[in-house]
Amino acid sequence: MYKWCFIILFSISFTTVAETGNKLLTSGGITSFEGSAGGGITPWALIGGYGSREEIQGTAALQLLDTGEYQLKTIGAAIGIYDRVELSVQRQTLSVSSGVVSNVFNLLTQGQIVTAPSTDINQDIFGIKTKLWGDAIFSTSSWQPQVAFGLQYKKNRDFDNSLVISDNSVPLPKQGVPKILGAKKDSGTDIYLSATKYWLGAASGNNILLNVTARWTKANTFGLLGFSSEQEQNYQLEWEGSLVLAPSHSVALGYEWRTQSDRLGGLAKEKTVTDIFIAYFPNKAWSITAAYVDLGNLPFDDDAQGFYLTVTANL
Repeated sequence: MYKWCFIILFSISFTTVAETGNKLLTSGGITSFEGSAGGGITPWALIGGYGSREEIQGTAALQLLDTGEYQLKTIGAAIGIYDRVELSVQRQTLSVSSGVVSNVFNLLTQGQIVTAPSTDINQDIFGIKTKLWGDAIFSTSSWQPQVAFGLQYKKNRDFDNSLVISDNSVPLPKQGVPKILGAKKDSGTDIYLSATKYWLGAASGNNILLNVTARWTKANTFGLLGFSSEQEQNYQLEWEGSLVLAPSHSVALGYEWRTQSDRLGGLAKEKTVTDIFIAYFPNKAWSITAAYVDLGNLPFDDDAQGFYLTVTANL
């Protein structure tokens, strides 16, 4: 049975110059849910915003997601420095419904605890991305991509925060949802390498963007369910990609995918995440993106699929 989720993202950008930057329209991408510029679920080698090599530009973003059993709220900011370096910070708050928490306790206690209140899982993400070589759009070689190296340090703030059940008792002291589900650590650093190429007029006059990202990570469900496990504590290689077709200078159609390594198994067994989106860029001041997303498996929600809407403003 399909479940529907709605994501609304509002981004406000500012720059050191009067205009919103000199890069081509659509080349700034959007803000991913982890704070890096790119697609919705994967970073690109492009530096966020429309700032050129002579400009510094910043962005701020607010995101809301609701699947019924889970609600994700994020707030963050990023700054692009001379189209070379991107710095970002993001706070994620995942609200887990009373039904999911109750089901977890019911399973772990073999029916002794059947009701529990909702809880929040907070995570901070600090990112840095630097362009290594190449130019995604203007290059002497039509096939040479822009390549960027990035780090995302993630800190789960509720890894071992005790869960209080309905009678105000604490049956599992110093164990939050990630730890209960088998996560080993409360923090980790994702390492990624992205290659992005934007071909102008490559498909019968239409622009095409292709991105591939290799990520080394220990995160469970992007870190929202902690890092590593008793069985698997090493870095795993995960792959991400984006394919975007721009039939006009203001419209882009895209598909994204992101693999996930299954460390926890059971309720938290991870699956590949995908989305299909359409983005409209009337000008550099703002854009709107609508997409269908398959989030894969979440505890007690193995069919988390739905729609999201993204609205971005650049000032």
